[in-house]
Amino acid sequence: MEIKTVVLQEDGSYRVNDEMTVPDDMGNRHRVMIQEWIDDGNTPEPYVAPEQNWIAKRLANMTDGGYGSIGEQLEMIGEQGMDVYQTHIAKVKSDIPKIPKE
Repeated sequence: MEIKTVVLQEDGSYRVNDEMTVPDDMGNRHRVMIQEWIDDGNTPEPYVAPEQNWIAKRLANMTDGGYGSIGEQLEMIGEQGMDVYQTHIAKVKSDIPKIPKE
């Protein structure tokens, strides 16, 4: 196998040639190949977390700028009233707009 690209994954594994994932606890043969590739002056690409879509952002907890859990929403309604809750929902919708499907 010829290694062209190595990308570090969130769990510590490596994605090789965008085809094969080498787990952190995988046997030595693939680890040696990756280490040789690194020793030849190559650098694995760092892990980059994927961008969340608008739905995931809206469904986040209130502290993260989303609608919040059902419990958080009910607590807001019970403690601060329906007007505050409706203002919160409108703010989330304006801060995190729907992105049209392409």
